[in-house]
Amino acid sequence: MTNTELEVLDRAHRLFAGSPQPASLESGLDRYVDLLMRTANTHTSGEHDRYRQAVLAQRARLLANARTDAAATAVLAAAVADHGHARQQTKNVVSAARADAAASPDTPLAQREAMRRQVARLRAQRAHVLSARHRAQVHRAGLRRLRYRGAGRRISGVPNRLRLPNTRAGMAVRTALSRLGRPYVWGATGPDRFDCSGLTRWAYNQAGVPLSRTTYTQIHEGIPVSRFEIQPGDLVFPSTGHVQMAIGNNLVIEAPHAGATVQISALGGYIAIRRPVS
Repeated sequence: MTNTELEVLDRAHRLFAGSPQPASLESGLDRYVDLLMRTANTHTSGEHDRYRQAVLAQRARLLANARTDAAATAVLAAAVADHGHARQQTKNVVSAARADAAASPDTPLAQREAMRRQVARLRAQRAHVLSARHRAQVHRAGLRRLRYRGAGRRISGVPNRLRLPNTRAGMAVRTALSRLGRPYVWGATGPDRFDCSGLTRWAYNQAGVPLSRTTYTQIHEGIPVSRFEIQPGDLVFPSTGHVQMAIGNNLVIEAPHAGATVQISALGGYIAIRRPVS
């Protein structure tokens, strides 16, 4: 074992330093769910039916929030478990390297075997780090899906209240909204799977307005507009690598990332807003 090998192996192990504890996001909403049900069943005024419907609707929202909290808690617990597993795996490799150092190879055959073990340890440590990185990305995507699920509940029904112009841009928005819930797939251009620029291009193509294929070219198309001038159909670029479509009411529709679906989101920060020329 060389000092360089040990340094590399130990650096990988230090990526998983510390012992994060599982976090719980569950806030005991069940007791409020039961309380709302009792309240709904005890009111007997003339507006009882309307009141009961409102209470039951609120109860359904609380139940949905409780399910989201439980799912997020499970994702966080899995992330903590994966962190501990990776820490132990990388520690074992470092320990094996230190133990190997106790024996000094004194023949060419022993030296070749020692080199083979060094290479195997470096490969194993790299595999452990890459596997942990992949698992972390999976957990991150899971949490982001839960975030979008919550956002979808907060703005449910919004598309029915949008006032869309009877223009090609309005048609593009209506077309994009018809794809809500379709999965994000990198490089996909519709009609049932999309990446971010694939969605905007497909929607505008259905409205008879050609757009180029990628975010990096769409950001130069049309005319620039300010946030104060934004209209449904405008292309919003929160970064150079992502594009959304404004739909009104400070909302956008987007195909956000791998693991998510076509979603409605709040209009946030941006580096450019462009209006396709129709």
